[in-house]
Amino acid sequence: MNDQNPNPTPTPSTPPPAPGDWRAQRYAERMARHEERMKRFGTRRHGWTWGVILILIGVVLLLENLKIPFLTNWWALFILIPAFWAYVGAWENIQESGKFTRRAASSLTVAILLTVLCLVFLTNLAFGLYWPIVLIAGGIALLLSGSLPE
Repeated sequence: MNDQNPNPTPTPSTPPPAPGDWRAQRYAERMARHEERMKRFGTRRHGWTWGVILILIGVVLLLENLKIPFLTNWWALFILIPAFWAYVGAWENIQESGKFTRRAASSLTVAILLTVLCLVFLTNLAFGLYWPIVLIAGGIALLLSGSLPE
């Protein structure tokens, strides 16, 4: 009879890490993800974004301290922060897939609704009067996103 195994198990191309080497492997994975993010976003983008946000908050607070009537509900500007990131998410989804998908539509819908909510608070509109428009817009967004590809 032959000494060869009839069902040889394939040997991996790289040897498994040594028992104490899992930290080095996790570190290498984290660094690879970090480098991927740097290629994708660049290093200047986040600094620019946070710089603009800080400048805008500083201007609003300075105008309030100088008693210049600018905004009465300036706190509503903080609603724009998650709205901004929802716009960024929609843009990234469109760039990644090359087309307008459901994921991009849902991110864009959330961003628009948050922006409208911020504007309602900033302009002191009677939200109790206009809230059905938010329901109508959400329903239209759901209907339109049903026809989009995954």
